[in-house]
Amino acid sequence: MWQWPWQKQPEPIRPPKVGGTRAPDRVLRIDFSRPHDFHFRFFSGGECVLLACILDGFTTPVDDDGNQLGGGREWGHDRWLVLRKPDGRRFYVQREGLQFIEETEHDRLPA
Repeated sequence: MWQWPWQKQPEPIRPPKVGGTRAPDRVLRIDFSRPHDFHFRFFSGGECVLLACILDGFTTPVDDDGNQLGGGREWGHDRWLVLRKPDGRRFYVQREGLQFIEETEHDRLPA
């Protein structure tokens, strides 16, 4: 990829330290085409686990031309994760509540 001569090369990605030791150098990607369990904790103190869902995408307050929908700047509650449940229904959840993602166990996968 071409770049201006004064532009710096990007810093190499270094693995994080875990317990004072560097994690392995292997970079892994999450395969969102497979079902995962999504663990949420909300500001109200409630917790929720959505089992065997596919991450379809997210909503955005910006239209296709880059215009803000509803005016103003983007707020955290303007963007929602869109999860598809095993029965095909979509579930919209605020992204700030997401604590972690776990691969779905094979015995919990829909038949």
